[in-house]
Amino acid sequence: MGSNKFSTGIFLGAILGGAVSLLDRETRTQTFAAARKSGQTISYYSSHTRELVSVAKKKAEQLKATVEQIQDDFEFLTEKIDEVKEMTPQLKNILVETKETFEHSGETYKHALTDDEKNEENRTDLFVERNQPE
Repeated sequence: MGSNKFSTGIFLGAILGGAVSLLDRETRTQTFAAARKSGQTISYYSSHTRELVSVAKKKAEQLKATVEQIQDDFEFLTEKIDEVKEMTPQLKNILVETKETFEHSGETYKHALTDDEKNEENRTDLFVERNQPE
């Protein structure tokens, strides 16, 4: 019983919403034009059934080709995802190794620069000592 009231409420709400939307002139014009065109199409195909069958077959072939393409694309993506899953441990090892190498290089650069700065300070002090008037 409750389901019947629910269905009735949905149906009445749809009718009321459709009626309210038809208060807009542009919406009303578009709706009636679409209904007229649909009526003409139905009338045409009711007297040209062979053409209707031909169009339906063509659309079915297009749909089948589209579904096949989607399946091929899905298979391709699945393969690529599997490849990435297999690569992940190898890629992790490469990244860790690269990080360690750069950390070591960073320390080497830091010591090299620090040594150069100390040497520069020593040279500057030596220059100043040598060039001071006596």
